[in-house]
Amino acid sequence: MLEGLATWVLNNYLGKYLENLNTDQLSIGLLKGEVELENVPLRKDALRHLDMPLEVLAGFVGRVKLQIPVSRLRSEPWVIKFEQLYLVAGPIKLEEFNEEAEAAAAQGRKISQLDALEAAWRADQEARNEASHYASSYSSWLTYGTSFMTNIIENIQLKIQDVHLRYEDERCFPNQVFACGLTIDSLALQSSDEQWRPRYVFGSSSKMAYKLLELTNMGLYWDTSAPLYSVKAVADLTTLMMSGIEKHDHEYLLSPVSATACVKRDLCEAPLRSRSSPRLTVDLSLDKFPLNLDETQYRQLVRWSREYDRLDRARHYRKWRPAGPVRENLHEWWQYPIQCHLEHIHRTRAGRNWPMTLQRARDIVR
Repeated sequence: MLEGLATWVLNNYLGKYLENLNTDQLSIGLLKGEVELENVPLRKDALRHLDMPLEVLAGFVGRVKLQIPVSRLRSEPWVIKFEQLYLVAGPIKLEEFNEEAEAAAAQGRKISQLDALEAAWRADQEARNEASHYASSYSSWLTYGTSFMTNIIENIQLKIQDVHLRYEDERCFPNQVFACGLTIDSLALQSSDEQWRPRYVFGSSSKMAYKLLELTNMGLYWDTSAPLYSVKAVADLTTLMMSGIEKHDHEYLLSPVSATACVKRDLCEAPLRSRSSPRLTVDLSLDKFPLNLDETQYRQLVRWSREYDRLDRARHYRKWRPAGPVRENLHEWWQYPIQCHLEHIHRTRAGRNWPMTLQRARDIVR
């Protein structure tokens, strides 16, 4: 039963990010209550739900571990650990287009937006009188109370070690590769009491939730000249990504810093009406915040932002983009801008007719 539960949880929450996630990859020690995944590759479409012109070029998670205190479920927290989270991303290739995958991703984003709008509307309508399922699901940080599941969810500990997220681009600048990225030594999130002492919190009538966030050596870099990591073998990629975390040999925009955040959340189900009573209060402690931006980095950043905007516009018209070079496909390349403009015109005029107006009127009446 534990194996089936662990598989369901991992597939639902990590399935859209991790490749080939199935029960064959799980090693479960029932007596210790441990679920572990090792060397799981990231899905190539893991960033598609962000609706950005980016794609995963390479990456994997070295270890995902879920620790379950089987014999002390009501007194000790569940612990989720991620180790060696390495991701190399890059700009999408306009010549590559999968119509079915793009349509499915667009449909998923629409459903998510509709769900959020419906939850917000129902929360606004029903929370005025009394607490409801929709109000609590929308306005509460975590479902709370004295139930068994509430205590588990409220006290989950999240620990992440060795994070390196990297973006590299070889097409923006001729004969030059640049890279930017984020490195983190460790990140820990856990429940605490009012004095910010880590502890297991039991369900009670408390109207406040307290979380302690500890961040170690987070850095943001922009290397004006860099090698391509995405073409490396897995072993070489692991060495390079780990080296970037340990040696700090990058051109940093933000040099590695450590911080502690004390987060206090008001758990009142009803909407907060007072401007002096925020829903979320964060007390952030930083010893230093060293920023640096030289002229070369600034010029690359400006030029890349323009290229990013162009790519973001062009990706919506990949469906009609010819595959071959312009010299060999003159007719297709002339048809390309024509089809792009016609699509915009047809989409604009699609709802400006009597049949569509009548259909919308019938939908409203229903």
